[in-house]
Amino acid sequence: MDTVVALRAGSPGRILALGAPLGAVALVLLGAQRDSLVASSTDVVAPSVVAVVTVIAGLVLGWRAWTQRAELDESGVRCRNLLVTFDVDWGLVESLRVERRGPLVLLELVLVHQRRSHRIGAATRRSGPSSEAVLAAVSQVAPASLRLDRTAS
Repeated sequence: MDTVVALRAGSPGRILALGAPLGAVALVLLGAQRDSLVASSTDVVAPSVVAVVTVIAGLVLGWRAWTQRAELDESGVRCRNLLVTFDVDWGLVESLRVERRGPLVLLELVLVHQRRSHRIGAATRRSGPSSEAVLAAVSQVAPASLRLDRTAS
C-alpha cells in the first residue's frame, strides 16, 4: 500500500491568507484618505479601476494562500503554492531540503540539474511541534525519506 501524505497550509499561510486582502483594502483606504482616488486628466487608468484591481489581487492571493496544498506519495510530489503549481516525479528530485529561516521551517525541493529550489508552501510551519509533525509525516514516504536533508539551514 502506498503512503500518501497530504499537507494543507499551516499558520504562516493562514496569516498571509488573511493579511493579503486586508492589506489591499488598507492600501485603497489609505489612497482614498490622501485623495489619490480622485481622477485627473493625466491618469492613464482611472484610480478607481486601480483600487478595484488591488482589492481583487489581494483576494486572489489570500485565496491561493488559504488553499495551498501538497501531496507526497511513492510516485512524486504534487504542490499548489501561492503563485505556482507543480507536479514532480521522484526521479527528478535531488533532495528535500529543510530550511530554518527565523521562526519558520521550510521544505524545499532541489531538482536534478537545476540551481533553483522549489518551496513546498503547504509544509511551511513555525518551528516546534507542528514543523516536526510535518517532517515526520514526510519521512513516512520512502522516496521522500531517502532525499530528506535536515543539515541545510
